[in-house]
Amino acid sequence: MINEIVRICGLDKSQIEQRLNAFKGCGAKITVEEDCLDASITMSADLTPLEFENIRFGIYNAFKNDLYSSDNANLQETAARLLKLGNNTLAVAESLTGGEVCSRLAEIPGISANLYEGIVCYDKRSKTDRLGVKRQTLDRFGAVSRETAYEMVEGLLGAPVDVAVATTGLAGPSGDEGKPVGLVYIAVGGDYVMAFEKHFTGSRNQIRQKATNMALFYLIRYLKGDLYTL
Repeated sequence: MINEIVRICGLDKSQIEQRLNAFKGCGAKITVEEDCLDASITMSADLTPLEFENIRFGIYNAFKNDLYSSDNANLQETAARLLKLGNNTLAVAESLTGGEVCSRLAEIPGISANLYEGIVCYDKRSKTDRLGVKRQTLDRFGAVSRETAYEMVEGLLGAPVDVAVATTGLAGPSGDEGKPVGLVYIAVGGDYVMAFEKHFTGSRNQIRQKATNMALFYLIRYLKGDLYTL
């Protein structure tokens, strides 16, 4: 019996299962576990290595933009491994996630070699005073905006920090600035910065957890050098 687990991020269980419909009858048992967009796909089959490799390749290709681990390492383990491999120093600025990104990374032994600081900047004044986000940016686009997330990352970068992540959004119970609950912006970068707009559903804590998972996923993709493919 051959078994393999791959981990993906960014899709809910129904979206994953819809893609896996193409593999019905392939000869392998495929199961899915998903929590707040972080998922594992387990493949089990009593097949020859070549037959199993064909299934494995097909699933890898079906989830090529969502896959982050082929050895069942979770998001924080994968991110920490890549930070160490690249000898990168990371800083994090969190609004709606309230320190969850840093907390997850802090689970990993030895992360102190690569994690420089984490700032929880809920208030607009914190974003300007601590991160240098322009008041004009906040006035024009709001605290929950692509532009603010971008400037949050820029405010973290500079020696010794060479990689940064920022989160800002609305987890509820109500919207603000005329924007809906679930609107989230995540920015990541170093040599370049990219900011992503997401629309999450669920409870307040589910939205925060989804934002945390996606922030770690985007960090992984940046460290792998393929963030541009998303």
